[in-house]
Amino acid sequence: MQGRMFDHIQDLEKSRTNWRIKARLTRFWPTFSPETSTIKGYNLILLDDDNTHVHGYVYPDNWRAIGKEVAEGKVYTFENFQVRDTIGKLRPVSTRLCIRLLSSTIIECVEEDAMIPNHKFEFMDMGDLLEECNRLTENQNPEFAYDVIGVIEHFKRVKRVPTKYGERDQTRFMFTDGRLKFSVTLWGDFASSVSQSYTDELQKPVIGILTSAKLSTFRQENQIGALPSTKIYFNLDIDPVTEFRERLLEEGYKSPPDTADSSSEPAPRAVIERTSFKELTENSLSFVLKRTVVVKFVITKVEEEDSWWFNSCVSCHAEVEKVDKKFKCAECKRNFGYCEKRFRIVVLADDTTLVTNVILFDRVVKRMGATTVANILNLMKKDTSVTAESAVFKTIVGKEVTAILQLTDANVSGDSNLYNVADLCGSSMFETAIIQSTPSQASTSFSMDGVSPIVGIELFQTPGSSESVAKKIKMEDSPP
Repeated sequence: MQGRMFDHIQDLEKSRTNWRIKARLTRFWPTFSPETSTIKGYNLILLDDDNTHVHGYVYPDNWRAIGKEVAEGKVYTFENFQVRDTIGKLRPVSTRLCIRLLSSTIIECVEEDAMIPNHKFEFMDMGDLLEECNRLTENQNPEFAYDVIGVIEHFKRVKRVPTKYGERDQTRFMFTDGRLKFSVTLWGDFASSVSQSYTDELQKPVIGILTSAKLSTFRQENQIGALPSTKIYFNLDIDPVTEFRERLLEEGYKSPPDTADSSSEPAPRAVIERTSFKELTENSLSFVLKRTVVVKFVITKVEEEDSWWFNSCVSCHAEVEKVDKKFKCAECKRNFGYCEKRFRIVVLADDTTLVTNVILFDRVVKRMGATTVANILNLMKKDTSVTAESAVFKTIVGKEVTAILQLTDANVSGDSNLYNVADLCGSSMFETAIIQSTPSQASTSFSMDGVSPIVGIELFQTPGSSESVAKKIKMEDSPP
């Protein structure tokens, strides 16, 4: 094979598999199955010396057979692979073909090639993005994801924020071209990594590039959101960034004074009160301003054994309704081709002061039972002797837990004694909490820094499939 010339990405077509290309790996990310949380495949963006890029994918068994470790930014040769038509919406690049790596594909890392660019972006002007927001109907996604360049304003560093299903990491900022503005909210590990990359040393104004992003409109606010393929760069050393900065300065742009919320001081820590079920029921109004509390109790019984899971929205985790083979979320007002399956188990809880019902949500049950709804349902299909009782109920009944409760309006008004368990924390923290006395009562509290919730698994499909974050589960032969 020595001396053989390389094929160009722009010349790829579907009639053969004995292709040989040399390209830079600009992005690499896994795809997770929405039902089992396992890796369904890996995705690659490859860029050659003609400045042509292509989306590639490979199934886990083929990736293991190839037996290579790769790193973004390095140059590789790829030999023997299939070429296919791209499918679906919000695809990461505009190339009409994609490549599928096989078990026989040969990947070799080669020396740096200065003729191959480090990056390629297909920028869309923010004015055109605004038109896209107005053009796209509800739940409609465009053919391709967006690459956008703009100024980072009002950057809010990562913080833990309460949601219906526990706390999550969140980073927020505004993205502008000096005229139009879009809100950006990032979640989970991605939010943490972006916040860490946004340092005080960055030249101001900070020019950001969002690759493979999506658009949405929420409460009349135009938003740019992240997909699994999304990556964010700050002050990248390329001509478009230099030209964008020069244009801003020529137009007299000035960064707002609070552009970089970069204080190294930690955010104020939320204080959680230690209490009891009796206190919650007899003095419910005293918790109007203290919606997060901690209670230690024993789970004595599962109340509704036939109703232990629900279909959940992949975006906001609210319960969805199946309508015409799609899952409709009333909270997001969107339709999805698939959903997540999440635990929701009503149990009887005894803290020695009172026996009442609480709801254990997905995060809590997964921590206690070390399993998922999808895993249990799959076991039930394979073995009829497997039941919810044997798979999960027996692992939680009888256990003493220290739980964080999120109080609802009905709880604090005294209309409901059914409490939502958002997460678990260590019992030692419950015992060593700081006592804070008030004129009416002595209560116990501790800071949220002591809570160590398991980070939730973010489940997304690859943007090469049919509906972005709302994508349908693809057939076996389609990209992961």
